[in-house]
Amino acid sequence: MAVMTEIIEIETDYAIPAGEYIQEWLEENNWTQARLARAVGVTPKHISKLIAGARLTHEVAIQLEFVTGIAARIWMSYENTYREDVARLALQHSLEEHVEIARAFPLKDMRARGLISGNLRKPGEVLMELMAFFRVGSLDGLNARTQPVPAFRQALSHSVDPGAVQVWLRLIEMELEQSEPLDVPFDRDMLEAVIPDIRKLSADYPEDFGARLVHLLASAGVRLLFINDVPGARVHGCTQWFGGTPVVTLSTRGKDDGKFWFTLFHEIGHVLRHEGNRMFIQADSGKRTPHEDEADEFARDTLIPPEFVPELRTLNSKTKVRSFARRIGTCPGVVVGRMHREQVWDFRFGQDLFQKLVISDDEEAESS
Repeated sequence: MAVMTEIIEIETDYAIPAGEYIQEWLEENNWTQARLARAVGVTPKHISKLIAGARLTHEVAIQLEFVTGIAARIWMSYENTYREDVARLALQHSLEEHVEIARAFPLKDMRARGLISGNLRKPGEVLMELMAFFRVGSLDGLNARTQPVPAFRQALSHSVDPGAVQVWLRLIEMELEQSEPLDVPFDRDMLEAVIPDIRKLSADYPEDFGARLVHLLASAGVRLLFINDVPGARVHGCTQWFGGTPVVTLSTRGKDDGKFWFTLFHEIGHVLRHEGNRMFIQADSGKRTPHEDEADEFARDTLIPPEFVPELRTLNSKTKVRSFARRIGTCPGVVVGRMHREQVWDFRFGQDLFQKLVISDDEEAESS
């Protein structure tokens, strides 16, 4: 799912007053300032001030139209552009001392995605691009985007970049802004009904399994998005509610099939058990919360029903893992992932049983 972006560019680092265009007209027509002043009905000093950058009024613009044949609206467009550029450049200059805020965001990755074009050589310019990206009109609003997201489970084994998390969440917003409403409202019973069909896809990936996941969840009024991971965010998935519609977003982080399916059902668990306007973000293992424990429990029990769990400790070979996975209707990666989490197998064992998944903004999902 491609997130279309529009870079807000600062086109120039200077401002051109309307008076420069007046001077250009004088030169092209071999007129003096004094002659123009007489024709327009103002003093030569007035024309001189306009050329130096004084404000052009609507009245004088109309008089210039009569004399030059150039519409007043064009003269005023020069004036308005100049005043806008002056204000923009003043803001850009005032922002330059706040470069530390810009450093809080993954600028290199954002440039690679086409979200911004500037860099820290012009900190004021890049800060203005960041404000446009996040749709905030003040430096305080942008600074707030450098703070940790309350819903985020802080990782213990890795440092998390709050700015990167905020960029990833904004990409979700941008995708939703461009999306048409789902055909049906959220239906809890329908979601529970399609869970077996979703789980079946974990056993044998058809070529279009990503599109099928999107379709199955949409039939229950749940939107599924794939948004590429932002370096430093370290998120696997997120569940949010927008206008009464649950939105599940999966990143490309930890893209083996075991983590993918666990994350998907973890997020579905949030949808079923924690309906409301809260946000839930799944990341690398960290601080536990009751809601996260409940979502984990749902994912575990859906992928490997409790009655099969005792058998996990009897699986002492890869062949047995594959056979067990086929029997319960899932992939070996799900089984090995569970065995790793419960320390039945060392994390070094069974790595070749995981199947790598490619999930990108441009295609739903595919396996390799």
